[in-house]
Amino acid sequence: MNPIRCFILDDEIQAVHNLRLALETHCPQVEVAGYAHHVSEAYDFLSKQPTDILFLDIRLQNETGFDLLKQLHHYQGSIIFTTAYDLYGIQAIKFSATDYLLKPLDHLELTEAVRKATDKKKERDQGAQIAMLIQSFENLPSQRQKKIALTEASEIHYVLIDDIVFCKSDNSYTTFYLTGNKKITVSKPISDYENILEPYGFARTHQSYLINKNRIVSFKKEDGGYLLMEGNYQAIISKQRKHLLKELFT
Repeated sequence: MNPIRCFILDDEIQAVHNLRLALETHCPQVEVAGYAHHVSEAYDFLSKQPTDILFLDIRLQNETGFDLLKQLHHYQGSIIFTTAYDLYGIQAIKFSATDYLLKPLDHLELTEAVRKATDKKKERDQGAQIAMLIQSFENLPSQRQKKIALTEASEIHYVLIDDIVFCKSDNSYTTFYLTGNKKITVSKPISDYENILEPYGFARTHQSYLINKNRIVSFKKEDGGYLLMEGNYQAIISKQRKHLLKELFT
């Protein structure tokens, strides 16, 4: 079996050492083909040498990992971000369904990220994913045409946020109900999407419902009260959240 080749971009020498040691210990199938501390060095290597995985830090000294992605339009490997907590960067990563690991690295999370990155069953359009990463990192939440990546077992869907009518939770799964009576189910809890969608006009009306305020048709008082959404869908609003009604219709 051919080794899985990876490249590391991180401005901290110790961070590179820690990741290399963790890969050697817990992911022996992964070969570190190279590493760099600056974007220019990383680009020089990656433009000439094919790699399967790019481990990418978000915040470098005077640069970001996104500066490298802007130059790697045709990169075909998987991307795994390795970063200290960075809210803005992680929001961008979540929008694009890209993996990330928080420092200090957890060995089990590293192993799982490598497994998913090398899962050949999943078709990846890396060009679209990189474009979405950059857009999500740079653009403001007020832009209505922003997209989010929703990952099913064998496909990544790039969906306009404004086309989401509401989301419904089923334990660790979330179903996205879209305009045109389309549905997409992802294996992530609804809480993962609440924070990133709230700035775009979404509200949690119930433990199981996250709704797009722009897609509300009316509030029905019968049966304890519920929201009628576009597409003739019904979304529950709990008693504890009835105080949101005025806000939802403004």
